[in-house]
Amino acid sequence: MVLGFLGTGAISEAMIRGLCGNAGFSEPILVSSRSQARSERLSRDYRQVKVITGNALLVEKSDWVIVAVLPDQVEATLGELTFRSDQKVISLAAGISLARLSEWVFPCTKVSRAIPMPPIEFGVGPVALCPQDQSIEALFGRIGTAVSVSDEGQFNLFGAASAVMADYFDRVATVSSWMESHAMEPNTATRYTTSLFHALASLTLGQTPEVLQSMSAECITPGGLNEQFLTTCTDSGSHDTLKAGLDDILARLESNTGSTS
Repeated sequence: MVLGFLGTGAISEAMIRGLCGNAGFSEPILVSSRSQARSERLSRDYRQVKVITGNALLVEKSDWVIVAVLPDQVEATLGELTFRSDQKVISLAAGISLARLSEWVFPCTKVSRAIPMPPIEFGVGPVALCPQDQSIEALFGRIGTAVSVSDEGQFNLFGAASAVMADYFDRVATVSSWMESHAMEPNTATRYTTSLFHALASLTLGQTPEVLQSMSAECITPGGLNEQFLTTCTDSGSHDTLKAGLDDILARLESNTGSTS
């Protein structure tokens, strides 16, 4: 199987490094020359990665085509290319529906969408997929936790949830900078804060919905510090803000794809 990447941005690089560096993937990977410095760097680091000049040639030589260009570039990029019925096309572009993709890559009918996250470079994190496809799940399962649904409206929920990434990093940075503002040495504050958030996140992995719902309550001692902080956040409307933000992202995704959940 030959994987071809139309577009070699940060997520493409994370996926390729995860496959070649951590998952032992040894089959050919073709990358477009559009992001020349990144493409050449990948080809130097991994013998099976080859830089291809011209998207048409890349598609011609690929069995699976990963569409990794910006959403507003997808139609123009795909419209110039000729696909085959025996290929698979996997789009990483947010908000571009399966129906629209299928029109642009016909006669290819095996079309999927995916949302890989940057940590897949290190073999961790979710990869949302739609529709369900065992072979695609197997590939992405080598570099992360493949989670698939067949309903595109449900897939939009993955897209909305993935938008919390910047907020998460901002919260980590805010706690660290708050400690610095109280005269703690910056490296000490950062070491403590990043370790704290990493440890807490690791406790949630693999838990059942019931356990997740109870984890906050289990941290609370009546009159304790966790109770005080949670109460402050709840009273300030932070939970409502989180849900409202997710609703806004979901509405944006649904307006782009024309689907509902």
